[in-house]
Amino acid sequence: MIIKTRISNRAEKKTNIGLRNLIFSLKKQKNLFWLRVAQLLARPRKKKVIVNFERLNKLTKANETILIPGKLLAYGNLEHSLTIASFSTSAKAKTQKNAKIVGIEQMVKLNPSGKGIRIII
Repeated sequence: MIIKTRISNRAEKKTNIGLRNLIFSLKKQKNLFWLRVAQLLARPRKKKVIVNFERLNKLTKANETILIPGKLLAYGNLEHSLTIASFSTSAKAKTQKNAKIVGIEQMVKLNPSGKGIRIII
């Protein structure tokens, strides 16, 4: 169950202003997909999602669009092409040839309905 009040309360506790603004803007979307992403981003730090390229290689198929509500690390290599949306990407320094990394804000503009996007938790 997604509770908007809980998302707002958790977002207010975030010290990263960019993350806080992103959560509030996702919460205003009229789509349940983006509301779920806001809920995942508002989770406590202990439950933060951390994914690396090696894990993405195992979990995804070629030409997929995925969303990571957390941090993307640059460990490993990708063997197929992906479009990755993530808030925090330390992997931008080691940008893969096969990966197109975009921000979550850009992904909302490109795909407001959220169809065809997989969330990796």
